[in-house]
Amino acid sequence: MRETSGNDTPQEVLERLQAMSRGRKIILAVVVIWAIQAIPKWATAILADGETSAAIMQLFIRPLA
Repeated sequence: MRETSGNDTPQEVLERLQAMSRGRKIILAVVVIWAIQAIPKWATAILADGETSAAIMQLFIRPLA
């Protein structure tokens, strides 16, 4: 595997993307889509206070008692 310095130009990134196999491109696309959907949810969960989180949970899980 090629070592990267972390300072790849957009052209180098494009070349590396084009060199990837179709299966790896599909996996990369799925991970990117998942991250785009998950990161806002995580941020909301982290920033929400305890009472808000409890109220949201009670919408989905009703207490037995």
